[in-house]
Amino acid sequence: MQGKKQLGRWVGAVAMTGLLALSNAVLAEGVFSSGAPGQHFDLSPFKLQTPVARGDSVEEVKQPTLRDFSSAYFYYDADAQAMVFNCPDNGASTRGSHYPRSELRDTREWTFSGQHTLSASLAVTQQPGSGGIIVGQIHGDGKGSEALKIRWSKGDIVVGVKASPGSTEQRFTLAHGLMLGDRIDYRIAQSDRVVTVTVNGATRSFTYDQSWDGGTVYFKAGNYLQDNSASGSAGIVKFFALSSQ
Repeated sequence: MQGKKQLGRWVGAVAMTGLLALSNAVLAEGVFSSGAPGQHFDLSPFKLQTPVARGDSVEEVKQPTLRDFSSAYFYYDADAQAMVFNCPDNGASTRGSHYPRSELRDTREWTFSGQHTLSASLAVTQQPGSGGIIVGQIHGDGKGSEALKIRWSKGDIVVGVKASPGSTEQRFTLAHGLMLGDRIDYRIAQSDRVVTVTVNGATRSFTYDQSWDGGTVYFKAGNYLQDNSASGSAGIVKFFALSSQ
């Protein structure tokens, strides 16, 4: 009897493996048949950071490879006309973070002088167990250099700001009570050390300390999951428009 139970479990495992392989094949067909996101969006300024482990960090996809790149974590949805960032809560993280991401990083770096703008239109269609996803950033390379974050937090859009590098993040809510799938339009407009953030028509301006003047920063956009619980949850973000200038 014990042998029959073990055989039954083995057969069940084989069947499940076959089903997973079949579902992955169906997913791959759907992902790649519509072309890569880079064939529908201008991603020339960006590289992609994925939740796939590579050495002691993560896989990065740079230009010109990114133009024709698709995966289960970054693909084009023809029906929604959107590029999709899919990130599981058990994904790999970069050396400087504890959380996984499927996220674009602008390779052009700048200082808090002149003018720079990041604008996007998106929808969060699935959230992880924690309910947190960062969908836009001003980021630097040093420790504590996350100058600004736009965070989906269980239906609220919360802007996090560090007035000086390494300081405690101040948070401000610009939108409340959004549902999964609701449209989110944001714009980050920097002019010298003043940054104005607009989310669905609500605007807030922030003045940064001159201590930011010594370093460079850059824009990021996508799905930076705020969950590493490996509980089987994931976040999915669909971008309908993205522009970095």
